[in-house]
Amino acid sequence: MLKSRTRWMMRQADEDKVRALSEAINVSPIIARLLVSRGIEDAAQAAVFLHREKMDWHDPMLLDGMAGAVKRIRRAIEKGEKIVVFGDYDADGVTSTSLLVRALRKMGADVSFYIPDRFKEGYGPNEPALTRIKQNGAALVVTVDTGIAAAEEAAYAASIGLDYIITDHHEPPAFLPEGYAVINPKKKTSTYPFKGLCGAGVALKLVQALMGDVPDDLLSLAAIGTIADLVPLVDENRLIAAKGLSEIEGGTFCGVDALVKTCGNGKKVDSDLIGFQLAPRLNAAGRMAHADMAVRLLRRMMKRRPRPWQGSWIN
Repeated sequence: MLKSRTRWMMRQADEDKVRALSEAINVSPIIARLLVSRGIEDAAQAAVFLHREKMDWHDPMLLDGMAGAVKRIRRAIEKGEKIVVFGDYDADGVTSTSLLVRALRKMGADVSFYIPDRFKEGYGPNEPALTRIKQNGAALVVTVDTGIAAAEEAAYAASIGLDYIITDHHEPPAFLPEGYAVINPKKKTSTYPFKGLCGAGVALKLVQALMGDVPDDLLSLAAIGTIADLVPLVDENRLIAAKGLSEIEGGTFCGVDALVKTCGNGKKVDSDLIGFQLAPRLNAAGRMAHADMAVRLLRRMMKRRPRPWQGSWIN
């Protein structure tokens, strides 16, 4: 019989820290040990982790590039310029795209979206796509969950007269693209206190900066992207996931409700349901055909009452 080569590695916690934390926040040593093992050693940090109601949003303007992005987007809305949200074809990408398109339309923007074809175009922004976007009359492109490594494409956008804002969460390269604004919590020049946001989380922070608050109805989309992208559920990610799951549980946009009904079968909406059943269905659109189907499903405006949907590929 074959023997497994893997072995459980038990993480050891500093017992002095465990004892101190247990006494400080009045929890059992077992809970304190789990917290210390996760790197949560400070009493205030532990209290926030355990009690979601004590958590609050960070200031989105601490993200380097946010002020410029907000100014340019607001100007585009005021002047009626066409904006295109350029997304990715995975679950994080389609939720980021849906989230930002919804928010911009609430603000009165003339906005559409573009997601590349996995099989014909590959990953990320590309010159033919940017050319078509420009020919369709767009003045501003905002990427979500993509673009941080696409320096040549950013330069091309500028060369054809497209203003180009990048929002992404992937590891930045040594030399960043030259966009109108580049927003990424992992940038060395960013003073943002949390680096672990996913693409949908970064898009949510852009919406917070534009609107002055975090819209509750968009938290369902941000939570799906956050859980699907397997980012650590700590700090703002924990807040996004917890509030977003509550929104989904209570009934949210009809596309999300339909997905929950299809894969949940009456089960409680939790991270397992999102990560192992709902998110794979969103991923499947881009892997089997085109991810715009997933965006259109998530963009249905009616809440709690599913209805048929259809539309063109860039609308």
